[in-house]
Amino acid sequence: MAIDRIRIAKVLIRRRSDGRYLMLRGSVWPERPDRSQKPDLPGGMVDPGESYEQGAVREVLEEAGVEITAEQLTLVYADSYLREDVPESVNRLVYLAEVADDPAVTLSWEHEDYEWISQEEVLALDIRAPYPEIFQYLARIEYLV
Repeated sequence: MAIDRIRIAKVLIRRRSDGRYLMLRGSVWPERPDRSQKPDLPGGMVDPGESYEQGAVREVLEEAGVEITAEQLTLVYADSYLREDVPESVNRLVYLAEVADDPAVTLSWEHEDYEWISQEEVLALDIRAPYPEIFQYLARIEYLV
């Protein structure tokens, strides 16, 4: 049995002017209640032929309308796991990107709202696993400040 390899790149975007983080809220998604109207980071699946950085830049632009470059990305977290329900190997990279004072945010169909939130609010989010653990880790190593 062949195992599919899924590559995911997510980006935690910090606004330089006040240190707040961009958090999206997913649109209504009946087939994925774990994501429907829940907090989410911009990012997603990396396309074949793309690097993780290229996928992260593309996904942020598609989902939030925010232009970033690969040079703005700092890799802050990585994990890999095998899904138990389907034969998939998932590799997830999480980047931190600092952006100009107040970039315009234009949402795609995947998200219905956004807000810029503090470190404390990020750490208190009711967001799907494993993001609470990732945020705690980033706070401990002083990337989430």
